[in-house]
Formats: sequence, C-alpha cells, structure tokens
Amino acid sequence: MTAIPLRVVGHLALAPALALAGGLAAAPLAAQLPDPSFESKPLRDSATIGDTVTLKLRVRLTERDRLVDSLPTLIGPPLRGTRLLSVELLTQEPDRTYIGFARVAYYRPGRQPLPRFGVAFARIVQNIDHAVLPSDDGWIEIVPTLPPGEQPLKDIKPLERHRWPLWPWLAAPVLGFGILWTMARRRRRPAPQRAAIPVPISETERRDPLQIAVERLREIESEEWPARGGIDHHYQAVADVIRDYLAESRHISAREMTTSELRQVLSLALPAGTAQDRCGQFLEQADLVKFAGARPGIAASGEYLESARTLLAEWGASHTNGDG
Repeated sequence: MTAIPLRVVGHLALAPALALAGGLAAAPLAAQLPDPSFESKPLRDSATIGDTVTLKLRVRLTERDRLVDSLPTLIGPPLRGTRLLSVELLTQEPDRTYIGFARVAYYRPGRQPLPRFGVAFARIVQNIDHAVLPSDDGWIEIVPTLPPGEQPLKDIKPLERHRWPLWPWLAAPVLGFGILWTMARRRRRPAPQRAAIPVPISETERRDPLQIAVERLREIESEEWPARGGIDHHYQAVADVIRDYLAESRHISAREMTTSELRQVLSLALPAGTAQDRCGQFLEQADLVKFAGARPGIAASGEYLESARTLLAEWGASHTNGDG
C-alpha cells in the first residue's frame, strides 16, 4: 500500500486510515481515492536579488476531501536569505482545484529552493478531521545584480590636487591680534551695573485662593447655564473651582487627578472630618453628569453650587483656625 504524502495534525494518522475497519483490505480503497496535490510554481524561472517573486499555488483535492483552512501557511524550517512578503487566500475553481498566490523576495544569488507551504484539509470517508497537505519542492534561479569578480567603480572621478591659497596663512596672525586686542579692551572696561527692577505682583497673586474661588462661583451663578440647557457645563465649572482651590491652597495637582485619586490624597492633606468625605461625593456628582450622562434639574444644579460654597467656607474656617 502506498501512503499519501501528508503530515497529519489531527487525532488519526492518514496512512493507517487507508485500511478499512474490521481488517478489510485497503488496496481497493486506496485505488479509489486519488492523492491530493499541492503545486507551488514561480511565474518566472529567474529573478534578481531583492525582486518580488510571485508564486502560483495550486491545490487539487478529491471529491471526498474538503478544505479546512483556505490560507496556506509556511511549514518546515525557515529559508535563509528569503523573506515571505504576502500569501493570498485560495479560491476554488470549477474543476475542484484551488488557486492562490504568494510573494517572496530572495537576497542570496544562485539556485534557491521555494518556500514550503501547507494547507489543512479533511477526508470525510476515512474520518480524518485535520490533515496538512504540503507543497511540492521547487527551485528558482536568483541572479546577482553584478557579475562575479571585482568590478571597477563607475562615475567616480579621481581626486584632483589643488594648491592651497595663501590668504588663510596671511590672515590668521592679523585675525588673532584683533581678537586679543578686543579681549584686552573688554577686560579693562568695567561692566555696567544694572539696577534690579522689581517685578510687579498681579492682583490675582495677592488675593487669597478662597476669595478667588468664591468670586468664581458668583460668576458661574450669574451665567445661569442650567436654565439655558448647559447643566453639564455648570457642573464641570463648579467642580473645577473646587479643584483649583485645592491645587492653590493644598499644593496638589487636583486638575490632573481622577476623583478616586484625589480622595486618597485628601485623606492625607485635609483634616479628618465630614468636609473631606463630602468633597469626594461632591466631585463624584460632576463625574456622573460628565461621564454617565446624568441630567439633574435646575434646582439640583443650584444646590450643587451651594454645596461648593459650604465646602469652601468650612475649609476657609479650618485654615483660619490653624487646622489646615
């Protein structure tokens, strides 16, 4: 009995499967089932180093075979000096053959082997779920870009000798004397004393962060964004006032932190009590509006701004009493 040249990756080997169950002779069955074939052939006999070589892949299966995967894969050890550029899916032809193309590049001259591909298929009559059909061996001639031997360099002119001009050698002493004379004059001349100009402090820098936050809340309230449909903008602006106050008064990066990260920092930066707990809950309400799509009413938006004022008042009182 002649075994089919296949490498089986399933739970049953293909060669033993050619024998019928119960000890029947396998020769009639093997004669009825022809061998599938996998042909890999380049579209041209030779190519230059680095050129793209297109391979035509042709798979022929029997009537009782079916293709498991239409994408051929490389099998066997990788070829040295060869790069696989692309592999296309196999498409079925009317005569039960499958055609595909692969593109390869070679970087070594001489007679080079073609890459070995494999395609998975199943043979229903022999209860073979998964077998690999390898491609046939093939070769291609890779021609170097230059003929063998040492080749002379082209388009490169020989070096020409030119006489050095005399002016650099004559100008160097004069230039050096001028530099020394200039440095001597600067050394004798005292540097002018510049009076220090005081930098004016802006009004914002003089004011207390608590005063800035209170005035900002007053401006937000005058905008009346909830009544104009800007509830999300209202909540975000009020929350930013609290974050900016914490950044200025507590010297923490409140704008860059998430609410959970800020709550952890506040547990260390602020005194223990209800103010820090309400601050986390306060910022979470703005997160619900910004990220969860919550839409509170106009009255709730006003209460949110009043909550910000209450937090600022408690923090300001604790800072005045020396608790912060």
